[in-house]
Amino acid sequence: MKVLKRILWLLASLVGLTVALALGVALWVIVNAQLGWRDLPDEAAPQYAEVFDNRFADVSEPALALLEAMRREEGVPGATAAVAIDGQLVWAAGVGWADLAANTPATPQTVFRIGSTSKAMTATVMARLTEAGVLNVDDTVAAHVPAPLNSDWAPMTVAQLLSHTAGFPGYEENTDWAGVYSSLRMVRQYDSIEAGLRLVDGSELLFAPGEDFHYSSFDVNLAAFVAEQASGQDYATLLEENVRTPLGLDTPVLADFGAAPDTVSRFYLIREGGQYRSRGQVNVSQRWASGGLYGRSIDLVQVASAWLDEEFISETTREQFWTPMRLNSGEVNEQNYALGWRVNPDSTTRFGEAAPVRIVHHGGVSRGAMSWLILYPELGIAVAVNINTQTDEFGDFSSVEPQITRLFAEAVGRTPEGARLPD
Repeated sequence: MKVLKRILWLLASLVGLTVALALGVALWVIVNAQLGWRDLPDEAAPQYAEVFDNRFADVSEPALALLEAMRREEGVPGATAAVAIDGQLVWAAGVGWADLAANTPATPQTVFRIGSTSKAMTATVMARLTEAGVLNVDDTVAAHVPAPLNSDWAPMTVAQLLSHTAGFPGYEENTDWAGVYSSLRMVRQYDSIEAGLRLVDGSELLFAPGEDFHYSSFDVNLAAFVAEQASGQDYATLLEENVRTPLGLDTPVLADFGAAPDTVSRFYLIREGGQYRSRGQVNVSQRWASGGLYGRSIDLVQVASAWLDEEFISETTREQFWTPMRLNSGEVNEQNYALGWRVNPDSTTRFGEAAPVRIVHHGGVSRGAMSWLILYPELGIAVAVNINTQTDEFGDFSSVEPQITRLFAEAVGRTPEGARLPD
């Protein structure tokens, strides 16, 4: 009888301890969720704009006002934007704060995490390697990686990897359970592209290569690893030698790789009511090629513009990378995704139904940051917008871009025929 009472007492104690622990965790979550929130400063936010071409002097202030209005309306701590025309940077601006605690303003020199806009940077590397004859987009993984981490990867082509039609899972669909945990926590340092791929090497494919479309980051990471093996250079070197050096840029660079740039922003959470708090530390080294780069708006627009330079990327390669990928069925994939870029051949959301225009673009989200990069090939205009937080919807911040674009398109006489611009 005493033994039974002791067992019951132990069970009751265990249940009580479990309940107390659960209540403690719940209380910690609630309290922590309310800690650290501060109001954005009431004083006028810092604003900075620079005009590099006098043709656009008259639109600089209106464009700056649009950027500041977006920042204020969405409660964004800091934002930057830049415009390039015919390959030349013509305007750049920063509003708000890169670091609220240090009262550091956001300027065109501010560096942000660019999230999946990194995919367009990797596509730029791949296009340059294609131009150099180092690889071909129809090459299979096995052609350059004889023993891939997962044998199912061997028949995938570079084009399928860059267009998300290879069958790779995303973070949520990954069945490599140890990899799921690590990829979602984002605290571990990875020293190579290959190491990051081990997060998914035990996962099943969602479908056979070419059969469907599923947006992922793992497939672009594998494409970058193929490029490393084909060239004999690591991804950091490929980015430097194929993008930054020929274009004379300071970014894009790998985040969580050596010393951070001096002007890198702090990253924030925001909530309704104009409050913010620090986002907290994350490590994006697991996804450098697909979502782990730092960049500045002024550099991103110059990378996009360089795609129109025949000496940088030929027309043949450019159109190969900008043609939406077709599935094995012959149908174009559901997102009009090409190789590292989304492409809409006839967008009417910019200049109206009577003035369709081709847009080539990519956006990115990285915990505490959002990025938007768009190129209008026929207009020769590239625009980038970056912020150091995340808005509820992507369009909450990126919708300022078409307004800025219209100002500069009109100023240089590049509005498409039939465009109906606001008075």
